[in-house]
Parts: sequence; C-alpha cells; structure tokens
Amino acid sequence: MIQLNLNIHPGKFTTMNTLKTTLSIFAISAIISSCTQSQGKEPVASAALSEKGALAIPKMQDRTVDIGAPEELDHLLDVYDKSRIKLEKNPMDWDAWLRMSEAFITEARVTGTHGYNYDQALNILDHVLAQTGLKKDVKGQGITLKATILLSQHQFSDALVLGKEAVKLDPYRAYNYGVLVDAYTELGYYDSAVVMCDKMVSTRPDLRSYSRVSYQREIHGDVPGAIEAMDLAVKAGAQGLEETSWCRVQLGGLYERSGQLEKAREQYALALSERKNYAFAIAGLGRLEGKKKNYPEAEKQLMAAVAVTPDASFYEELARVYSAQGKTEQRDEAVRNAGKVLVGLTKGGEGHTHQVGLEMARFQLEFMNDLDNAMTNAEHEFTHRPTNNDVNTALAAVNYAKGDLTAAAKFIAAAQRTGSKDPYLMTLNGLVLVKQGDAAKGKQLILESLKADPYQNHAFAAEAKKLVQG
Repeated sequence: MIQLNLNIHPGKFTTMNTLKTTLSIFAISAIISSCTQSQGKEPVASAALSEKGALAIPKMQDRTVDIGAPEELDHLLDVYDKSRIKLEKNPMDWDAWLRMSEAFITEARVTGTHGYNYDQALNILDHVLAQTGLKKDVKGQGITLKATILLSQHQFSDALVLGKEAVKLDPYRAYNYGVLVDAYTELGYYDSAVVMCDKMVSTRPDLRSYSRVSYQREIHGDVPGAIEAMDLAVKAGAQGLEETSWCRVQLGGLYERSGQLEKAREQYALALSERKNYAFAIAGLGRLEGKKKNYPEAEKQLMAAVAVTPDASFYEELARVYSAQGKTEQRDEAVRNAGKVLVGLTKGGEGHTHQVGLEMARFQLEFMNDLDNAMTNAEHEFTHRPTNNDVNTALAAVNYAKGDLTAAAKFIAAAQRTGSKDPYLMTLNGLVLVKQGDAAKGKQLILESLKADPYQNHAFAAEAKKLVQG
C-alpha cells in the first residue's frame, strides 16, 4: 500500500462562502456520488444557434420543491439574470457565459435535475471553448467546468484530459487538482489520485480538499482518518449551503458504514435542520430506520426523499424495506422506478451521454437477479477502468452469484490492493473462502465485517449472517 501523506491543516484556512459571492462549483466527487438522480422526464436540451452563430440564451426552469434557504435561490437567479442581461447586450461576453453555465451546474446539484441543466451548461461551455483568442483564465475556467460535468456523467477519461489541460493553464488553482483527484480515483489510478490530493490540500486546505482527503483515506482503509478529514470539511463550510450539507451527509455515511448509527443519525438530522428538504439527509434517516427494522418510519422518510429528488438509490432502499416486510407489489414498483431512473440517466442531449454500467450491474444483481446482464454491464465498466475498486468488487459479486469462485477471488484481490476495509468486500471475500474450503478464515472475515458494520443489508448479507450465526 502506498504511503499516504494527505496532510491537513485545521485552522489554516476557513472557507468564507456566502450567498453574496460568485457561485462556486463544489466537490466534483459530490456530483459523482449523487449521479443516480432522475432525468427520464426532463426535456432534452440541444444547442440552439442563430443565423449569426450566436448561442440562444437558455431558460432556467422553475423549481417544483423548495430546497435550501430562499435567499440561496434568489442569489442563483440573480447570477443567471445578470448574465442574461449582459449577454443580451453582448453575446460575446465569455465571462457572462461562464457565470451562466455555473448557475445551471449549481441548479443541477441542488435540485437533481441533471439532464436539462447539465445539457444547457455543456451547450454553453462547448460554445465558449470553440472560440479562438480566449483569455487564459476564461479558457481555464471553461475547461474545468466542462470537466466537472463530464465527471458527473462518468466520462472519466475525457475529464482527465481536460483536468490536465486546466492544471497547465493554471497550476495555482486548487480546484483544478480536484478534477484530477476525482478522475484518477474513478479510473482506479489511486497512487496518482493521492499525489494530486496532497497537491490540492497543500494549495488550498478547505472544504473541497478536506473532503477528498477523507475519501482517499477511506479507500486506503483508514476509516478513523476519513472521519477526521470529513469533520474538518464540515467545519470549514458555511452552515446551510449545499456543499456543507453534502459533507455532513458524507460524514454520516462514514459513521453508518462503520456501524455507528446514532452518530450517523446526528449528522443526517443536523444536515436536514441546516438545509430545508435536503433529500440525501432525509434518505439517510430513512435508511437508518430500515436498518433498525422500524419499517413504517423508513418508508415515510424514503418516500419524502423521493418526493424531493427521485434518486435511484432511494428507490432501491425502499425496495429493501418493502422486501423485508413481504410487500411484494410495493417492492416491485420501487424496483421499476429505480430502473426507470437509471435508464433515464442515459438519455441526455446529443453528445451528452452518461455511463451507468456500474450502477446498473449492482441493480441487476441485487434487485433483478439478472446475472447475465449484470455481468455484461460490469465487464463494460471493467474495459474502461480495470483497476477501480468498485468495478472489481462488482465483478467479484456477480461471479460469486454465478458460482465462479476462482474469478470472484481474482477480482476480490484486485479490489483489496489499496487496503480497503469495506465491510461488503470483506463479507464477499469471506463467503468465497468458505465455499473454496477455508471455512475458518472465511467465517472469521465475515465476523470481522459484521463487527465493523452489523447492519449490512446488501445482496449477500442474509447468507453471510446465517453462515456465522447459525
């Protein structure tokens, strides 16, 4: 395992985000982690050019749900309107185009309406970057913003190319290194991701860099260190802003994945108290209720989350809750809705594709028992990022379900190369070892995984618990 420096400097820098500042596009990893949100019912955007080649100014959609503080939306609309007014006077105001693209990207993050808003932002950015003679800072910002969207659409290789170009244009902008951290991580180039993460946090130790330090530490098996870094990220952020609430939910997730449900509950509740209708905090609370077998409350919370943002993972969690109660019809309906969301993600505007092979493979394995298609999707992801831990874990799981223990063991070994302490991966490894004849070691691994997270509820959780508990 590589040596992790990932130095963090609490107190050295505190973000001063306010609603009066220019919109900032936060953590790219946040967008990636929430990219299972619904797009299937959204209008498809396409680039609209006038006869003179000027891009038509796109419209900002009305929100259907109040999210966050009212003044936050007012600020977003103010940025949009000021950009629109400038562009009506001068269609070649490239900085105004960039500010407008940021407004659409922010709206996508806040509301989950990724399809329409990302398409509009990409149309803008492609238009700007097609121009010759752009100022260095304008070109650099445009490249970084486009890379941000490509990362959210799982176009990791293309995002990596743009990230490298952005760093060449501006090596002193920490956010550019964030693009590289996320691209390298998703592609499975973990050594390079750590180097860029160190570079980012030393350039600007703030919410964005601390959150990435946290993820790198978790990948490399340092869960206490990951919690420490994410706590710093929360403390570095402004209360109530989406980026801070996202970090608080991630902190709750770290506690949840290590079996500390009450600490997780505290973080989800705080996120919800600080930010109105924050769907990921609501869903977190619902997930905890499901793990504690308080199913009526779990249903209530998860349905509330879906009403704000119809995310595939929320529907999947509902399916688990319904399944635990024997509610077959409701379970099947939740599964259908999750599938619709995942399929909807692939329906962007022309040239704006979203790769969901990994998410689809997991969905088909656990909820559809469609092992052949799960294998096809997992193998497709493997061709693009063969050293990614999550992709190798998915292939291990599908091969285990199909009874190919040799292949499962091979992919487990690949997924473990960073020293990950993921309880799901440990459980899967234990099951494979038991079936290969090493029952003692296998059961010990399963017991260790259940000690780390006693509330596992994935596709193999029941089998593993029965094996060690009798």
